[in-house]
Amino acid sequence: MDLNVDSGSASLRFIIVTALTAALMVPLLLVNWIVSEREDFRDQAIGGISKSWGGKQRVTGPLLVIPFVRQAEDRETVQRVTVAPRELDMRIDSRHEMRQRAIYSTPVFHLDVTAAGTFESLDLDALQARFGSARLDQAEVVVGVSDSRGLRGATLTWDGTDYPLEVGGGASGDPALRALVARDAADGASFTLSLDLRATRRISAVPVGDRSTLEIKSSWPHPSFDGRFLPDDHDIGEAGFSASWTVHKLGRGFPSISAVSHPLDGVPEIVRMDNLDVGFGAYEPVNLYKSVERSLKYGVLFIALTLVSILCLELLTGLRFHFVQYGVVGIALALFFITLLALAEHIGFTLGYAVAASVLTIMIAGYAQASTKNGRLGIVTAVTLSGLYGVLFVLLRLESFALLVGAAILLLMLGVVMSATRKLTPEPLDDDG
Repeated sequence: MDLNVDSGSASLRFIIVTALTAALMVPLLLVNWIVSEREDFRDQAIGGISKSWGGKQRVTGPLLVIPFVRQAEDRETVQRVTVAPRELDMRIDSRHEMRQRAIYSTPVFHLDVTAAGTFESLDLDALQARFGSARLDQAEVVVGVSDSRGLRGATLTWDGTDYPLEVGGGASGDPALRALVARDAADGASFTLSLDLRATRRISAVPVGDRSTLEIKSSWPHPSFDGRFLPDDHDIGEAGFSASWTVHKLGRGFPSISAVSHPLDGVPEIVRMDNLDVGFGAYEPVNLYKSVERSLKYGVLFIALTLVSILCLELLTGLRFHFVQYGVVGIALALFFITLLALAEHIGFTLGYAVAASVLTIMIAGYAQASTKNGRLGIVTAVTLSGLYGVLFVLLRLESFALLVGAAILLLMLGVVMSATRKLTPEPLDDDG
């Protein structure tokens, strides 16, 4: 086929394809807005479950808190001295179940927290010289939990005696469980602690001991470890995971003995601080909204490659599509993403992608065949679209190599365009030119 005659038409078609690709960014932006809106609906539903079940849980303690009073003329200054345990061994056993609200679901956790350790005897004379007169009758053990709604039970044994734990404090959203241990607070003691908790999204503990060991076991198979330290050892499988930490006092981020003057509600600052803990978040391996959002980032590339592929087919076969038909195909390509979102919410991202890609491929290939009365072109269009949808899916699944593969695809497409346009020649200038 002699392409010289059609060089002006080919130039115009390239300009129109470029303009159409730019125009189709508008529906892509609208789809992206819908994705954000649906994700907000999902977050609201999960937030509603968390409010009823219990949110993120961070366990802090136990800590020994002793008030010290210093008299200066007519003024009395109270300092609450926080003492960390010498040894702390904590274990968190977690099992999960799925809870659903509307079409959205999220894992919720049942936690069995057990801890044991020792407080060493205090040099009370040195502490009183530093902070003032000790009020041992008001000494208490404090255990911090970040969401009291998830509490189902709590027991404390101090030096062989059971003490009732009561919820107190609560300012700034960090309540504390308290137990008065007045009679032997400064003499040192061993303790055991047991908590029955509910949690969602994240589970952690603060290694408050001078030497702390923490072990977490869970039936959730997709942990995202975070916090001040990553685990020393971990084992992840389909049935869940286990992880362990050992933390020395030099790395935990606060001293063994600290004091605060006139705290707002008597809750140690350690209980409030959220940058001292270790634990895990409930990672979702397939977040369909993030996947759809990521596919939209490749949307302009996908639409441009498809329309350029059709244009190259025109140049190579001599067939011609009307400009309106280009627009219809472009709209169909944009509708793929909203179809993907609608299906993925109900049947999952992978299956939703396969169904949406199959439906749009059949529709566009059938449209191409009906428009040109050429069955062979319909088959070529179907093969081309299947390849492009396959490549897009691979890009969405790749992480480290997505940019490299995307660049390779662009270079390959450039080679196809060069091959299809290699025989185009510029129109000759007229005599007056």
